[in-house]
Amino acid sequence: MKKILACTLALTMTAAMLTSCGNSDDSSSSKAAETTKETTTTTTEATTTTAATEESVAESTAESTGDSAAAEAKDISEMPATLKNYEEASVKFSADKTAEDYGFAPMAENDFEDTDESHVELAIEEVAGVPMMKVTILDKDEYDTYKIPKVRFDMSKLFEGQTEDLPKIFTVKMDVVSKAIGNFTADDGTESLVPGNFMGAFVTQPGKDPDSLGWNQLYEFGEAEWTSEWGSYELVMRPGIKPDAVFVDTDTPQYLTIMRWGIPNDACFYIADIRFEDEDGNVIACKNFQ
Repeated sequence: MKKILACTLALTMTAAMLTSCGNSDDSSSSKAAETTKETTTTTTEATTTTAATEESVAESTAESTGDSAAAEAKDISEMPATLKNYEEASVKFSADKTAEDYGFAPMAENDFEDTDESHVELAIEEVAGVPMMKVTILDKDEYDTYKIPKVRFDMSKLFEGQTEDLPKIFTVKMDVVSKAIGNFTADDGTESLVPGNFMGAFVTQPGKDPDSLGWNQLYEFGEAEWTSEWGSYELVMRPGIKPDAVFVDTDTPQYLTIMRWGIPNDACFYIADIRFEDEDGNVIACKNFQ
């Protein structure tokens, strides 16, 4: 990537230099000698720029190679220190509970028929000492790509007995961990135990009528990990900026939804915690799940 950026920058610099030199003659009565002089100068400057460009590309390539060689896989024991919201999370998971206790379930759109949604296995599992909600993707499509897990939390379950706090939610933060189960195979056939891409969407589905919920895809994330067996990311969205995206005070189901786009390799992901904040950044605790 660095090499590509360096080449692009080099071409841009060369084009800019040529354009600048080409426009430097504002007089329509320029002498032939002056034109010759400018052409010679332009050629010299372009040659100098090209030489500098080649040197820059060479340095960039060496730097990229050095970075790749220096990259070392991180042990999963380092993962807890990467969680940004765990200490003051609104929701933490407990090993003595189930996904159902948290109102966590697949969307099961059209009962998984004629959709790109994958069946999933949901369980609470301890990772490096931290209980997390694990999402294992079970289905592949006709291209041998793992299908999309679409999973969601029932907010009426998380905020049971305190639904008056739901409209106060301005920001939602979630720490997630992506972890390889099987190897990723590169185009050249090289295999490595890495989760690869972690891309998808973070959505609110508010509303008083469970049969007519909103769909607010407020944040699309794009992360990746190509060195270690796992990657850790913080997802952040702000439903408070869009009135239709705000959860409402009701005890009927409405949802906080996360989807991960399909990938060719086998990798699960974990939800480590959820943090809800009001407009001033104060944490709104889910009293039943602290």
